[in-house]
Amino acid sequence: MIPQIPFSRPVVLVSRCLEFEKVRYDGQVIHCQAVRDLEPFVDFIKVCPEVDIGLGVPRDTLRIVKTKGEYRLVQPKTGNDVTEKMDGFTDSFLEELTEVDGFIFKSKSPTIGIRDIKVYSGLSNAGVIERGSGFFADKILKRYGGYPIEEDDRLRNVRIRHDFLTRLFAFADFRETLGSGNMEQLVEYNRRYHHLFMLYSQPLANKMSHLLEGAKGAAFNDVSREYFSLLKEVFSNHPFSNSYINAAQNIYSGYREQATAEDDFLFNDVLDLYSRNLIGVEAVLEILKFFVGKFDSDASAYSRFFEPYPEELKMEVDPGRDKDYWEHFHF
Repeated sequence: MIPQIPFSRPVVLVSRCLEFEKVRYDGQVIHCQAVRDLEPFVDFIKVCPEVDIGLGVPRDTLRIVKTKGEYRLVQPKTGNDVTEKMDGFTDSFLEELTEVDGFIFKSKSPTIGIRDIKVYSGLSNAGVIERGSGFFADKILKRYGGYPIEEDDRLRNVRIRHDFLTRLFAFADFRETLGSGNMEQLVEYNRRYHHLFMLYSQPLANKMSHLLEGAKGAAFNDVSREYFSLLKEVFSNHPFSNSYINAAQNIYSGYREQATAEDDFLFNDVLDLYSRNLIGVEAVLEILKFFVGKFDSDASAYSRFFEPYPEELKMEVDPGRDKDYWEHFHF
């Protein structure tokens, strides 16, 4: 049986208009299921840069304008330029932001959107000349590159949400480990996460382990700083089907001498079905979990591989599974 190891509580910077307050330019609050689901498990820091610099609700919309090579944040209806206010607020906010593990921002916002934000050539009758990040978000991305950062609309996707939550709770666990200042706890952190890291990059996962193996007598701060750089690098990759197949084969290979011919047949059959996209990765993980529980007396090293975040945060595999699609289909 895979032991249940408690998760650290992540600190997440979130757009205040997502589920919390009616601070959007049109006075609305935006539904975000991921934020709603996370609320019992994380500590949210809420921010709305536009309201926080004194713009009211409702308010005229903002746009990013590029003139003479300079980016300005302006309300086109009135010509009100809030560039300096936004820059000053963002710099002050970042100075006070001492503890954070991840970010969830409102998409398409000229202040807090992280991608595909329109940049115009002028205030009116002007075309879009490029796309980038919002004013506030751009400084977040520069300061917290490699951290879990996502937008509300992308978190509706099952794979993107899973990847974000995996990284978020790994970062929170690392922050807590870092706070201990204890090398043994860092080694234990790596032991719990090693097989998960192997999904993302086997070379980097091995490099992280080798770093700790050779750290005897080294200063904790130096080792943890290098380890954190590798942590961000390993999560810059994303696992695909072959990643899961390779990880499953690597784990199962440790039990070859204990496994029966029937075990081998079942394991290989499941992997074959998965490789042909006839079953989902959940089936691979379940059969692998069965073998780990069957053959390994201490399965704690696999805890984060099988459960990278609380089970309550998993999305339904098929929300329409029990819907009667034939109820009104009679002929």
